[in-house]
Amino acid sequence: MTEEKLLLIVRAQSGDWEAFAALFEQYKNMVYKTAYLVLEDSSEAEDALQEVFVQVYKSLGQFDPHKAAFTTWLYRVTFNYCLNHRRKKGPLTLPLDDISPMIKNDFPSAQLAEEEILQLAIRKLSDKQRAVVVLRYFWELPYAEIAQILDVPLGTVKSRIDLSLKTLRKFLEEHESDKGSVSQVEVCE
Repeated sequence: MTEEKLLLIVRAQSGDWEAFAALFEQYKNMVYKTAYLVLEDSSEAEDALQEVFVQVYKSLGQFDPHKAAFTTWLYRVTFNYCLNHRRKKGPLTLPLDDISPMIKNDFPSAQLAEEEILQLAIRKLSDKQRAVVVLRYFWELPYAEIAQILDVPLGTVKSRIDLSLKTLRKFLEEHESDKGSVSQVEVCE
C-alpha cells in the first residue's frame, strides 16, 4: 500500500469526511462490480454499494493495514454483505456477460456459445463456490488473497475452485451427452 493511500485511510479513520469520500471514489467501482456479480441486479448492487460503505465507515477503525491490504478487507466486507443478502433472497445466477469469457478460458473445447448453458452450469455452484469463481475468474486474484478475503485456509480455496470447475465440467459434459455429441472438457487450472 502506498504511503498516500495509508495516510488517506488514517485520515478517514480519524473522522475526516473528505478522506472517506476519496476512499469511496477510489473503490466504489470495485464494490459495485463485486456486488453485481454476486447479486445479479443493478439496483441491489447500488443498494449494496451504499450499505457496504456505511459498514466500512462504522468499522474503519477496526481495519489494520498490518494484517491485510485495504482492498482485501473491502472485498471481505462486500462479500459478507452480499452473501448475507443472498441467503435472505434465495438462488441466483451470475451475469454471463462478465463471467463467461473467464470460464471459457478453462473450458476451451466446450461448446459454450449458448449463454443459457453456462448460466445453468453456474447455478449448480454453491455460494461458497460462486465466491471463489468470482474472485478468481472475474477479479483474477491469487489464491492467497482469496483465502484472506474469505477468511479460509489456502487449501480450502484451492479445493473450492477445483470443486467448482468439476461441477461446471460435469454439467457441461452431461449437456453435451444429452445433445448426442460428447466433447472432452479440459480444465486449465
